[in-house]
Amino acid sequence: MRMMSKSRFTITLLSLGLAASWGGAAVAQTAATAPAPAATAESSSIAAKKEWRVPTGEHWTKASDTEKAAYILGLLNLAMIEYQLSGPNPKHRTTVPKLISALNGMTVPQVVETIDAYYKANPDLQQTPIVEVLWFQIVVPKVGPAKIK
Repeated sequence: MRMMSKSRFTITLLSLGLAASWGGAAVAQTAATAPAPAATAESSSIAAKKEWRVPTGEHWTKASDTEKAAYILGLLNLAMIEYQLSGPNPKHRTTVPKLISALNGMTVPQVVETIDAYYKANPDLQQTPIVEVLWFQIVVPKVGPAKIK
């Protein structure tokens, strides 16, 4: 049996991880969606706005451990795919190399624990988007604000 090259193996692994995280996210989203009542123009406009909300601490604190891990894996998979495609020195401005650098060596449960701890310590900041907590509680402290620009 011929061994797969490291690059091809990485792409295959990332693809499998992305597919798995999409599957988990779809299940989580489907479970949270309730059947809509008869729609009027106003109610469908409101429903559309609710559907596209940015996930915040309110969503995070109500999510199961599996849903939290799926969210983090989804973000990480997208970042890893972009990193593999553009490399450590991309032509265009991106946050991906900093995210990859900051999360290097961290496990998904460690990332989840960090976000859990933030929302627990800051109950008045439940409207803060999850990705903002990830960025300012993990990435900026590890990479440094001067290197973010």
